[in-house]
Amino acid sequence: MDNSTWLEETEVDDLALYDLTRNELRRLTGDHFPADFDLEEAITAYAYFACIVVKNRGKDWETTVQDYAELAVRNARSDSEAEKIELDLLRTDLARTTGRLLDVGAGWGRFGDLYAACGLQAFFVEPFDLGCRLMRRNGLTRSACCPGQQLCFPADSFQGVVIGWVLHHDAPDVPATGLLGEIGRVIAPGGWLYSVEPLSDDFDEEKWRELVTAAGFVVEKMEIFFDMPLPENRHERYGYLTAAKPVE
Repeated sequence: MDNSTWLEETEVDDLALYDLTRNELRRLTGDHFPADFDLEEAITAYAYFACIVVKNRGKDWETTVQDYAELAVRNARSDSEAEKIELDLLRTDLARTTGRLLDVGAGWGRFGDLYAACGLQAFFVEPFDLGCRLMRRNGLTRSACCPGQQLCFPADSFQGVVIGWVLHHDAPDVPATGLLGEIGRVIAPGGWLYSVEPLSDDFDEEKWRELVTAAGFVVEKMEIFFDMPLPENRHERYGYLTAAKPVE
């Protein structure tokens, strides 16, 4: 029995599905990545994304995993370069943040090691139960499963907030204004917002800046740190923004 048929006929726990997806992605991609590529990091990311978007656990899962395997191989080098720059930018700016930090839309806890290396007491929120379970399994116990527009923390709880790859969705179920409003509520005066987003015609620098400013922050800097090549000669720019909550 192949995996897709087994999944159609079996009740599979989300974590078990994630582990199965990781193994299948490793099988499909392991011989195709560059020799110096961080295979495990890539497999973790793409397995998580695949499990989040899959609509059912039969043939759709099989097709989704194959698509993500091809995407991972095609973008391996660019993904690695972009992530290195992203981590360096955050590492530099997090050095000025002391006290408690919140990661909104933390996924599987991708930045957990970075925060620990920076000596920060980090808390994580993620709307998908799979992400919360993965974080706890990996020892990130200060994690909560809740949407970013309904943060389960008192006002002025954090000296910094990181939100990455979330605001550009700006959909009815993930409203950027609601997310930033809640982030503004839980950041203490003088605290910092660190935001990373892919930019496009629908979510460009102007819209990003306007949303952050409307939430009461003062934008310190905004920069494009990577130009991601896409099929059909298209490109997607990755941006990094920092903003402060004024001291009243």
